[in-house]
This record gives sequence, C-alpha cells and structure tokens, in this order.
Amino acid sequence: MPTPDPASPVAVVTGGASGIGAATADRFRALGYGVVIADLTRVGEAPATDLTSTESVDALARWVTAKHGRCDVLVNGAAAVVAGDILAVNESDWTRVLDMNVTGIWRTARAFIPLMIDGGSVVNIASAAGLRAIADMSAYVASKSAVVGLTASMAIDLAPRNIRVNCVCPGLVDTPMARRAQELRRDETRSAVQNFDNYLIKRTAEPDEIAEAVVFLGTNRYLTGSTLAVDGGRTLH
Repeated sequence: MPTPDPASPVAVVTGGASGIGAATADRFRALGYGVVIADLTRVGEAPATDLTSTESVDALARWVTAKHGRCDVLVNGAAAVVAGDILAVNESDWTRVLDMNVTGIWRTARAFIPLMIDGGSVVNIASAAGLRAIADMSAYVASKSAVVGLTASMAIDLAPRNIRVNCVCPGLVDTPMARRAQELRRDETRSAVQNFDNYLIKRTAEPDEIAEAVVFLGTNRYLTGSTLAVDGGRTLH
C-alpha cells in the first residue's frame, strides 16, 4: 500500500479491522484520506491498540503524530457486547462493556483531539439499541445510550475548537460482533430479531451502508451534535 501524502487528511478508525470499521476505513481511503486503524488486531503499520488502556491509546496517538502529524476525522467504532438482563450480567462483563464502549471513546477523544489543529470531526458509533432498548442486552443498551449523550456533550464542548461531533446508530448489521451477540441471546428474543420485528426494512444492513452514513457525518461541515439512526426504521415504533 502506498504511503499517504503528508498533506492528505487523516482518519483514525477504532475497531477498523472488521465490520463497520473496516467498511468505513475503505470509504475514507477512496476519498484520499490516510487511514489509521486502531484495533486489538494490528492492521497496516499502526500498532495494535487496546482501547481499555490509556497507555495503549496514548501510544497510538504518539505514533500518529510521528507518522502523520494530524488527525482530521476520528471514528469511534470499537465496541464490546455481552448478552443478558440486569440480573444475568456479572460485574466483570458489565465493567468491560462500559469501559470499551463509553470510556474508550473518552480515551481516544482526549488523545486525538489535540491533533485536530485546524478543526476536525468525531463520529461516534452507538446503536439503535441506545435509542430504543432491546431485551437481553442491558450492558450494551446502557453503554450505547451513554454514547448518544456523550456525543451531544462533546459537540457542545468542542464547538469552540471548530470540532464537530456526531453519532450514528445502526440497527442490525451483518458483522461478526452482531452475529455473536445474537447467538448469546435467548431463543425468544433472538427470533424477534431474525423476523425483523419492528423493522420497516425487513433485512440486515451491510456494513458499507452504515459506513456511508459515518463518512457523511464525518465530512459534512455543517453537521454537529446530530444522532442519525441508520436502522431500517426500527426506532420509529
């Protein structure tokens, strides 16, 4: 892969090794961005990154500074999931999901916002489950609801720095994480999803359909503080 032009804009995508993150990285590359993928699985030259570790995230930011000297778009796509209602989820799993899905965004924002020297954009990937709760996913729902609120707060706080912050809430998407989550749910709640109950568009989304929305929010210069549900109409009713 050719070395990105130092003058080109740079997008940092967490969770970019697969699923929505990988599709998002491909779309930014097609637009001429230098793309850095932050993932536990090393992709390209960037070091493998553990988003639950401040030291690891800061190390990645130092690497991006040395390699590119800038960050124009930060996509917070990495996530963890565990199935179970409030009584079924143990404290360790609860803490792990909240640490990755919410605190992980806080860590990456603190590390990469200083690299947005001429302004920039942050896109947080939450979930339709953060807008309309689903069964057997208490920790995940709590974390994604928090991401929606965090996005609004970040948009307000970062506006004076000319940094825009938006949020995408996908519905059911054909990704490895989504498939694992469905396998862990009870039969009755799994079948409701498989039958696309409450979906107006009766199918699973492809990762690229979500990535298209991520890139739109990341590049539109007059959007900030917005939450966009790309969920086949699930949150309407």
